[in-house]
Amino acid sequence: MSLSDNNFLVIDQGNTELKFGVFNNQTSFFGRGWFELKKIIEENSIHHALLSNVAAIELQEEIKKLLPRILFINPNMKIPLNNLYATPNTLGSDRLANAVAINQLKPSGNALCIDIGTCLKFDFVNDEGSYLGGSISPGMRMRFKSLHDYTKKLPLINKWDTTQLIGNDTASSIVSGVVEGMSNEINQTIHRYSMQYSELTIFLTGGDYAYFENAIYYRIFADPNLTLHGLKIILEANV
Repeated sequence: MSLSDNNFLVIDQGNTELKFGVFNNQTSFFGRGWFELKKIIEENSIHHALLSNVAAIELQEEIKKLLPRILFINPNMKIPLNNLYATPNTLGSDRLANAVAINQLKPSGNALCIDIGTCLKFDFVNDEGSYLGGSISPGMRMRFKSLHDYTKKLPLINKWDTTQLIGNDTASSIVSGVVEGMSNEINQTIHRYSMQYSELTIFLTGGDYAYFENAIYYRIFADPNLTLHGLKIILEANV
């Protein structure tokens, strides 16, 4: 695919998937996977690039061969956000990017990001534009896997057609426990934030967000590429 010149490339290597976004003045393009990324780099002019990598250290060397001047996100970069996290060196770059994105996108007031992927993550930015932190718990597939790995008889659930409140066999009972349980966790956590912080804008993202988009009782803004938008904002602040 041929894009315009002077492209900004951001790459998000998460625990389970590589995603990337290419931005310029006219368009934005999103893709996933190493082979698609490599093709984009080889066929287009990349002006500036940034990598967020929480999982695959060897990926950095491969990308450096293609983009020697690529930036790697780190705590010493300029971050367009007041970061009040007590241990910024341990903060995942995906969480930081989400916080940067919602801080810019929120119309006013406070903002909460819910990222549903390998982990279920909540990240909060207050009405003064300060990132306070949030929470991390196991994601959907991690919960399915733990039920299988830490029991002798429960099967590993990889796919299902529907979710029902009352499971009528072991597989549907596991799906109900995990999916319904996460839905309740998400809604209750939003409720607690909304009780403590008024004028709350809620953003939803992550690889598994679509399973829960219609189960949330509150008004949300869903964007599967929210982390990439945040990385683009960080990249722009450092060039």
